[in-house]
Amino acid sequence: MPRTASPTTRRRTRRSSPTSDVVAQVTQLVSANEALRLENAELLARNGQLRAELTSIGQALGQLSGNRGGRGRRAAETPILSAPKPKRQRRPVTDPEVLERRRQALVKARAVRAERLAAARQE
Repeated sequence: MPRTASPTTRRRTRRSSPTSDVVAQVTQLVSANEALRLENAELLARNGQLRAELTSIGQALGQLSGNRGGRGRRAAETPILSAPKPKRQRRPVTDPEVLERRRQALVKARAVRAERLAAARQE
C-alpha cells in the first residue's frame, strides 16, 4: 500500500535553541550595562562640576558677608558639601543601676511634660 499524505501530517517547526536565547539575553545585558556605565560616568563628571560651582558660590558668599557671625578662617575654608562622618556605634548599657536611674529619669521627664501640656491646655 502506498503511503499518501494524510490531512493530519505533522510539520516540524524549527525552534530557536536555548543557548541562542541565553546568548541573546547576555548580549542585551552587556550592552545595557555598557550604556549605564557611560551614563554613570557622565553623571559623575556633571556632579563634580556642580560641586565645584557650589563651592565657588559658597566662597563668594563668604567673602561678601565678610565671614561674620563668629566663624573663623577654618569654617570659610571647609567645603559646603562635606561627607557626613559615620556615627559611632554605642555599646548597650547593661548595668542594672544605670538602667534603673534612666528609667526614673524618664518617668520624671514624662511627668514634667504632662504637667506642661496640662498647663498649656488650661490657658
